[in-house]
Amino acid sequence: MLKFFRPVLAGLIIAALASCSTNQERYLLPPIENVKTYRSGVRTVEVTRIDLPAYAEDSEISVLGEDGVLRPTKSGFWADAPDRALTELLAAGLDQSLSASVAAEPWPFETPPDVQVEIKVHNLSGIPGQVLTLSGQYFLTSPAHGHLERAHRFSFAVPMADDSLNAVAAAQSQAIKLLVEDIARRIAN
Repeated sequence: MLKFFRPVLAGLIIAALASCSTNQERYLLPPIENVKTYRSGVRTVEVTRIDLPAYAEDSEISVLGEDGVLRPTKSGFWADAPDRALTELLAAGLDQSLSASVAAEPWPFETPPDVQVEIKVHNLSGIPGQVLTLSGQYFLTSPAHGHLERAHRFSFAVPMADDSLNAVAAAQSQAIKLLVEDIARRIAN
């Protein structure tokens, strides 16, 4: 009798798990487009993995409520690890913006980069349909030459088109674009 119930029980568990997973929508960050371009005196730039607050590292998308409480959406998930996705987006934006070769870590070249960018995000949240805030600090150093050590604070507020998770993703990309332009301008100077 037990042998009969095992396959049935296994089938029910697989069906339950499959029905749960179909309700999980995955969201990509839209690519950055139309960034300001700068001529820079550096040849290579490395972007280290972005340091995010714990709530922003989670693959389940959390949004800020009117009461100031962050809540998971239960059905919206990032398609990639948030720190990796934001790092790659920032590196791609800097690559478009600067006249230098830009790569995210791990550094793919033998020669150390002329400039290394490290970012610590303090806040990445927003109320859907209102404003997304990206704030923190970034550091510019020069592992190859050792003469560059700068720290800069940033804070950007980006309006969200509506209360959808697509609008949250679009606002995050727009905030990263603003950060790209700020970093590129400072590297070029």
